[in-house]
Amino acid sequence: MAYSNNVLVFCFFFSLWFLSSYARTNCSDFQFHGKSYESCSHLHTLNSFIHWNYDVPSRIVDIAFRKSERQHGRWLAWAINPTSTGMIGSQAFVALQRSDGTLEAYTSPIDTYGTTLVKGDLSFTVHDVSAQNINGQVIIFARFELPMNGSNVVNHVWQEGPLQDDDTPGSHGMSGDSLRSFGTLNFHSGKTVAISSHNVKLNSRSKIKIAHGIINAVSWGMMMPLGVVLARLRYLPLQEYYPALWFNLHIYCQSIAYFLGIAGGGLGFFLGRQSSSVKQHTCHRYIGGALLVLATLQVLAHRLRPSKEHKYRVYWNIYHWCSGYGTIIMGILNCFKGFQMMDVGIWKNAYIAFLASLAFVAAVLEVSRCYLNANKGTATPEGVSVNVRIEDKA
Repeated sequence: MAYSNNVLVFCFFFSLWFLSSYARTNCSDFQFHGKSYESCSHLHTLNSFIHWNYDVPSRIVDIAFRKSERQHGRWLAWAINPTSTGMIGSQAFVALQRSDGTLEAYTSPIDTYGTTLVKGDLSFTVHDVSAQNINGQVIIFARFELPMNGSNVVNHVWQEGPLQDDDTPGSHGMSGDSLRSFGTLNFHSGKTVAISSHNVKLNSRSKIKIAHGIINAVSWGMMMPLGVVLARLRYLPLQEYYPALWFNLHIYCQSIAYFLGIAGGGLGFFLGRQSSSVKQHTCHRYIGGALLVLATLQVLAHRLRPSKEHKYRVYWNIYHWCSGYGTIIMGILNCFKGFQMMDVGIWKNAYIAFLASLAFVAAVLEVSRCYLNANKGTATPEGVSVNVRIEDKA
């Protein structure tokens, strides 16, 4: 009898837990204050929900995006991307829940992976945006007109993250659900579809951006510094047997890097001119332009190189050294600017490891040069006889 009672008590509490869990996950059961929505969907990541009303003739959408967030000092965002899937190009509705519990809602266009969600107008008409906290649920309310592309289906993205000390949004998570929080939403049928990050088709702009980054990282960031290190091979004993080896390696490496850099730079300028609505990354662009000019002057200077005996050769050497190392420094700096914009920490770390390895090789070659120079002054050359003149004394 006692066992049966225990079973009944367990079933009773399990039923309560199941019903409460169902109520939390069934989006249609949520009660808004003075508002109601005809459609809703429980999104597949970050335990988030989207509610909406859609007026087909006017293409006006009323949405309520909500997520359980009991911690203060957090931000929440929901966005639609009219041009592609993913983050870049998204038009976001943002809510900040500050450390004092106050809420702020605004719009923010996203044009870079390193965005701080600054306030700005979206690419479509927005009639209203606000935020509330209802029983621990942070809710973004928005009313806007769908972009006029003839479709009721949109690519949407949602995200959350911490606020920094100055109450500006910090970076969101870079693993798990934070990288899977996007999909498609049909406002007319109510169908939502999750998009696997492995199956996202890159648009042409994304492909050009990836090609631009890879080509420039290889040319300016890797081959140019490698060419400088190869030039130090002239100090090794290998020089006696292959006197032109270091020079040929140096020239070929730098030349290939230069022509690849022209191609990568051209792609970068094309990206900058392709769309006026996308952030231009002015500093990155100016450094890239300066790189092309300085490297071109280096190529021209090689064609005008005077002979070793010429009186102006010393000035040419100074120019070649300054412009060459200036190109190397700006190329490395611009690579790090690119990593920062794309927010690709793993490739940044790999690049740092490459530079460290290259610096180690350069240091070994420099030590070898110093050692060989020191021994050259003390060693007696082979095959040289010493003649001593003996004068007879009368």
